[in-house]
Amino acid sequence: MRILPLVFLLLAACGGSSRSTFARHPGAPLVYDRASAKPEAIEFAEKVIAAHGGVAAWDNAKQIRWKQAVEIDGKKVTSGSHAWDRWNARHWAELDRDDGNNAGVMYEIYGEYSSGYILAKSGSKQPVPPAEVRQANTFARAAWQRDTTILAAPFLLLEPGSKLELLGEIKDDTSGALYTELKVTFDPKDTARAGVILHVYVDKTTFAVGRIELEIGADRFAYTLSNFQTVGGLKFATERKNIGSGEVVKVTELKVGGVDDDLYMTPIYGPA
Repeated sequence: MRILPLVFLLLAACGGSSRSTFARHPGAPLVYDRASAKPEAIEFAEKVIAAHGGVAAWDNAKQIRWKQAVEIDGKKVTSGSHAWDRWNARHWAELDRDDGNNAGVMYEIYGEYSSGYILAKSGSKQPVPPAEVRQANTFARAAWQRDTTILAAPFLLLEPGSKLELLGEIKDDTSGALYTELKVTFDPKDTARAGVILHVYVDKTTFAVGRIELEIGADRFAYTLSNFQTVGGLKFATERKNIGSGEVVKVTELKVGGVDDDLYMTPIYGPA
């Protein structure tokens, strides 16, 4: 029986105390290389970041945690929770299950550590076989890649090691809105986002992001964004609609701040 199911896809490392910067992939530059993009592209991106809370607030966001639900035709089809430990490059995800026994996984994004559990109705966490942890890890990574990139898109425009391009104006074929398009190609050395291309469509007057498109291999996801909320000084779109399928993703209980280390530790298992 598959305890940690494949629908983790739909939800969608630790450093020492002496470290003074965010943990990143091996070989990552510490800061964005401003010589890698045209000045006008960087200037526009900086205005987008500022419109969504600014660099200082983003630097204070050591961890982002939220609940997420996917709806089709107004009916919830799956839900769960994410926590992205930006400071230590870790991810925790928990899938809500119909039987009440939620499934969880946690791992280092650029390391070897991973663990998983089943949260019994009694509140105790039960272990799962290593093979199922590995499988859940694979699907949780895919969910992290998609969900965090879309949620945090305005703040990833000047991600160290990435390539930024200002592509000009484009008319939204759904709403008719006129957007300025920015394209971000992530560092190929970043194993968590290698091959991912982010398209951000911005209102050139307010610098608010209205639409996101994400290329992952042969797949392309396109969403319109709405219901922006400010948490921890940062503006996030808490609702997005898939332009193709009509699927709606809703984000709730969004928290920004310090790291909840206990989330990422192997549980002390108790009786069911």
